[in-house]
Formats: sequence, structure tokens, C-alpha cells
Amino acid sequence: MVEESDATADVVISDVLDQFARNFLLNDLTSEQSGKLLEASRSDRVFQLPRREARRRNSVIGQVHQARVSVRRLRSVLRTYSGLFEEEWADPMLVELSWYAGVLGEIRDLDVLRSGIVKSLWMVEDASVQSEVVSRLDRRIDEAQERGALERTTKRYALLVDEIATIGSSVAFDPRAKGSAVEVLSKQLKGAWRDVRKATGKAIADSNNENLHGVRIELKRLQCACEVLGLVAGKPAVKVASAAEATQTKLGVVHDQAVAGAWLKSLSVAEPNWKEPLREIRSFHKEARRTAKRGWRDSIDKVERSWDDFRD
Repeated sequence: MVEESDATADVVISDVLDQFARNFLLNDLTSEQSGKLLEASRSDRVFQLPRREARRRNSVIGQVHQARVSVRRLRSVLRTYSGLFEEEWADPMLVELSWYAGVLGEIRDLDVLRSGIVKSLWMVEDASVQSEVVSRLDRRIDEAQERGALERTTKRYALLVDEIATIGSSVAFDPRAKGSAVEVLSKQLKGAWRDVRKATGKAIADSNNENLHGVRIELKRLQCACEVLGLVAGKPAVKVASAAEATQTKLGVVHDQAVAGAWLKSLSVAEPNWKEPLREIRSFHKEARRTAKRGWRDSIDKVERSWDDFRD
């Protein structure tokens, strides 16, 4: 942790954005391309996020996952700490990051779906149905990867990569970002907590998958923001991040099982002859979602307690 007196919000945020950007470049570009950009944008780093060392993953899907995570974290910082940036700079950046997050998200979500289905596919006794289910998922992933590859040939992508490569040094700050990091970042964090509370209230009223996924999204944002604040505020902020991570991970299982169940249901409708062979696996994912959903409100309560301890 950095001493409060040594840290201003703009310096902390610049370094954080730079770290996320480097992880993105290492995983979304070739080794040669990322090496050139990283060398050209080399700068002295002031802080280090714990366990966030930038490195290139070994598999293609691992690289997609890391690139997606990095884009999400960049967006999270820009959204949560929005009051610290000049709107003319931050708003267009958020639009472009959201666009490319969608490109990466389609590929990653399909991979997660495939992984979940394959793990339970042994329940389907008909080998031909097993094979065809996997083939259909593989085709969808291939198609998504082709669309992603096409997007990466566009000028829009090239411009975004250039902006990400220099984001740590080109970020346009509002004057208030020159203040003490602990004080300034803590104030900005209140909005993220309000969004968690709002999403939670909606999910309590109706705990459907869409609303629970909304809670998960806001918890991810809170987690990232508290990890950033934890660089200067220490354990209280880190504990909020840890509680948010545990709860959003639990809700992630709920979401993944719901998506798997919905996909299998649509497959049964499209292929009526498969309805019976897929019955058991559909029941499995339905029960897995129900099991994962239990206790989500208790998990949220733990996040709230950690937040109250942090605010005290």
C-alpha cells in the first residue's frame, strides 16, 4: 500500500489504466504487435495492483478471456470514477470500449456455454446427439471468432488499440483528480455502491436471471473499484472487493446455468426428436441453477457488512 500523503487520484488512476491496457495489448494482439506498442508506450510505473501482472496467456480462448477482463476493468474505472475525467475524453472512450467488449464477449460467452454443456453431456445416452450438440456449439464459436477477426481488421479497432496503448499518459483528468487519492476515490465510490443497492432491490423483488445478472454486473464494477482504492486505502477496501468477488462469482454460476438451460431448451424446440434425449441434462442444469441461487441474499449481506466496515 502507498502512503496516503504520496498518492493523488490522478497518479493512481493513470497507473491502473496503464496496467489494464498492457494486459489487453499482450492478449489481444500478436506478441510482435504488442511488444512494439508496449515498448513505444513505456513509462515509469508508480504503483502495482496485487496479482495483476500483465502476461500473455497460452491458449487463444485464454487470451480472449484476459483481453475481455482488461476491457471490462478499463470501462469499470472510467464509469465508477467518471467524475475525475473530462467528459469529452471519457465518453467516446467508453463507447469504443463497450463496442469491443461486445465482440470479445460473444466469443467468451460461447466458450463458457460449451464448457458447461460438455461437462454434463455424459447424461445424454445417444452418442449421435452428443456429437451434434458439440458440433453446433463449435460452429457458433468458429463463426464468432471469424466475426471477431474481421472486426480486428477495421480502422475502428486500430484506433481503439492506439488509444488503449497510451491511455495511462493521455487520460484527460478533471482538476478534482489532483486531490488526495483516498479522499477523492472514496467519494467517487459511493455511486458504485448505490448501483449495487439498486440492482439488489430489483432482484429481491424478482429474482429472475436478468435481475440477478444485473446485480453481478454491478458487483464486478464495485470489486474493481475497491481493488483500485485498496492500493491506497488498504484492507477495508480490499475486504469489500473480496466480498463482492465471492458474491458475483456465485451469481456467475447462476447465470451460466440459466444460459445453458435456455440453450438446451431452444435446441429441444428446434429438434423435437432430441427432446427426450436432452431431458435429463436439461433437468441437471435447472437444478444446478437452483442450487447455486440459494443463499445469494446472504452473500449480498456479507458485502453490505464489509461496506459498512469500510465506511466506518
